[in-house]
Amino acid sequence: MKKKLIGLLILTPFLLLFNTATHAVDSNHKTTEEVLDSAWGKFGLVSYMIGETEPIISIGMDKTKSEEKLQEYLDQNLPPEAKEKYDIEIIKRDIDALEKEVFEDRKQKRN
Repeated sequence: MKKKLIGLLILTPFLLLFNTATHAVDSNHKTTEEVLDSAWGKFGLVSYMIGETEPIISIGMDKTKSEEKLQEYLDQNLPPEAKEKYDIEIIKRDIDALEKEVFEDRKQKRN
């Protein structure tokens, strides 16, 4: 009986440490949405859409911003599963035109 109790007392802290370490590693991975949200201000994003039926991430960005830097950022920060699953489509246009288009799309979806 004492051996089982001692074994349990030794095993419990080990399991707690393992569980904590596992969560710490998982918290370093950002979701696709978190990566895109963090890129919003840095790269002049106006909109993004993650396809549910088609494996495409469509990003609308200001034409004056660097598409290459955005692509590099996404390559470094998107989860590996997202890189395998989705194709990335970047649409560069005048920011005013993109904002107007996004506003009209949202208006149509409400009606």
